[in-house]
Parts: sequence; structure tokens; C-alpha cells
Amino acid sequence: MVFQTQQQDGRKGGGKKPSKTALLIRNAATDMFAKQGYDGTIMDELAADTGVNKASIYYHFQTKRGLYEACMTALFSGVADRVLMSIDEGGSVFDKLEMFVVQFSKAAYHKPQMPAVLMREMASGGENMPAPARLQMQRLLFGLKELIEEGVALGVFVRVHPLTLHMMIVGSLSLYIASEPLRKKIDAPEQDPSVEEMTAEMVKMIQRALRQVDEGKQ
Repeated sequence: MVFQTQQQDGRKGGGKKPSKTALLIRNAATDMFAKQGYDGTIMDELAADTGVNKASIYYHFQTKRGLYEACMTALFSGVADRVLMSIDEGGSVFDKLEMFVVQFSKAAYHKPQMPAVLMREMASGGENMPAPARLQMQRLLFGLKELIEEGVALGVFVRVHPLTLHMMIVGSLSLYIASEPLRKKIDAPEQDPSVEEMTAEMVKMIQRALRQVDEGKQ
């Protein structure tokens, strides 16, 4: 289930390993896009933040939209690659499902720009989301579809729509991670579950919901 991904490398002409300057620009721009959005990210500010002049930014990425596409594709493909490679390692279909959820949670938590951008793009109807970055979400959806089909074929999963499961996992965990700064400002009587605790609870709930029960044993 390993998918080949066309990476945006931040070099004019493509197809080569990105230079240190291109990586510096892309990493800083990814942070800015996540915090300020596409429209709120100003190239003059990016140049000042990186110490790279605007001419160099445009040399490597041609346009602001080209830079956004490179940033988002690298960001989302990194998460998708980690998740899909983890379920290629084998185990039972229940193990694979758990790895899907756990690895997505870990990848999104350690790349908080991803859930931040995803929430922003969902709110705007995906106005600026580049097609190559959207493809990474489709890769995850297809991976889930294969898992469901495998479980159904083995007689251990009930059939559910892959998009429903995809939204439960990706949407819920992305919102939980992206909302952490806001939740910390709320004076609550109990501490919120950690991301790890939230993920473990989600795994249990999903596995219970998908488990095929022998009606004769009910």
C-alpha cells in the first residue's frame, strides 16, 4: 500500500534535492502559513524572518502560490507517508487500524502546522488548498478504504463508509490538536485528556464500532 508521491522540492525546474536555502524558506513559510493563513502571509515578512531576499524566494518558488503548494504538499505528504508506511508493516487488521490512528495522531501532533492549516482550509472551503496537498488526504482515505475492505472480507468488520471513518479520525484529532492553545485558556475543573489518552480512547471506540459481532452469540 506504499503510494508514490510527487514531492515539491522547492527548486526551479524540480526533480532535485532542495537546497539549504529552499528548505529554510519552505520551513519558515510553512510556519507563517499555519499561523497567519495564505492571505495573511507577506513575502516581505518572510524575507525578513529568514534573512533571504525576495528575489531568492521567487527564484526557488516562482510565486507565492507556488511556495504555498510546495509547503503544503511537503507538510501533508510527510504525515500521509508516515501513516501509510506504518500499516504496511503488517499485523492483524485491528492492529493496522490502531496504527493508522496512532501514527496520524503522532504525526499531526509533531507537525502542528498540518492540523492548523487543515482547520483553516476547511473553514474557508479549501479556497487555497493546492491539489497536490489535497491528494495526500485522498491517500489516507484510500488507505482506510482498503483497511475496511480487508476487515469486511475477513468477516471481522462491519461495512462503513470510508469517509465517515476518515472524518472521525482526521477531523477529530486535528481539531483536538489545533484547539490545544484555546483549551488551555479555559478554566476547567478537570484537566483535558492528553493527545495520547484521546487517541487511545478513539482507537477503542472505533474498534468496537467496526467489530463484526456473531449474532448467534449476542
